[in-house]
Amino acid sequence: MRRLVVLLLAVLLPHETSCSAAAASGDRCSRRCGSTTVPYPFGFSLGCPIPLFCDASISTPILPYIGENGTTYRVIAFNSNTSTVVVGLPPSCSRSVPEAKRELSGGNYGVSSRTGLFLRGGCSGINASAGGGCSVPVDVMSRLLRTAQCTGLGSDTSPAAVACVASAPPNSTAAVHGQFLRWEKVEKQKCDDVLTSTVFVLTAEGTATLEFGVAELGWWLNGTCGAGGGERCAANASCTDVKTPSGELGHRCGCVAGMEGDGFLAGDGCYLGES
Repeated sequence: MRRLVVLLLAVLLPHETSCSAAAASGDRCSRRCGSTTVPYPFGFSLGCPIPLFCDASISTPILPYIGENGTTYRVIAFNSNTSTVVVGLPPSCSRSVPEAKRELSGGNYGVSSRTGLFLRGGCSGINASAGGGCSVPVDVMSRLLRTAQCTGLGSDTSPAAVACVASAPPNSTAAVHGQFLRWEKVEKQKCDDVLTSTVFVLTAEGTATLEFGVAELGWWLNGTCGAGGGERCAANASCTDVKTPSGELGHRCGCVAGMEGDGFLAGDGCYLGES
């Protein structure tokens, strides 16, 4: 019987841990997920300031939150220059507003103000004075509803069916104190679900575009630059304080212009990129 238990564990354990945090290795931060290496302060062990889960079968980092239906949220891209990550948020008709807030909010990250949320269901709070901050073209609403296969809405694509909420107008530059989505604006709409999201992106050519089905998350580390946070920054990196969604101050390290890297002593630091 004991041998049978050992054999079962040997078979089951690799599958059980494929989407969990990697085992800790002392106080060091393990940043590898299969063939993928993530920038510090992210990682997959207890020594990492911002831990993620790892789907080793496809070398993909995922947020450390499993939805009520087993939904996972894959990290699509990291940007150390803007201290953000982009995660996939596929259309869903059963993702409640409270659940979306839990899924996209962590101890050291939150939805950025460049992300707009599409809401559906009820939406009794929507009116001209609510000021969602963005509008939803009819063809976009229709496509999103078809993709998610939402029921109970029929062909209704009026503002009462789907609403869009954003914290910062696309043509504004968010200051240190306005870098995160204001969830009170979302909750004010009194909608049932978060259908999906969109991120405002400014291309290298200066063209504005919207990417649907993704959400941008901004991150920070605890404490301010003046309270020792700056000591984490590498040479040729600067420390910046940021007001977090809770109202407390955190900090970020970032490489100076012309340098690449994650900006942290414990990470890759800063280095000259290929010309």
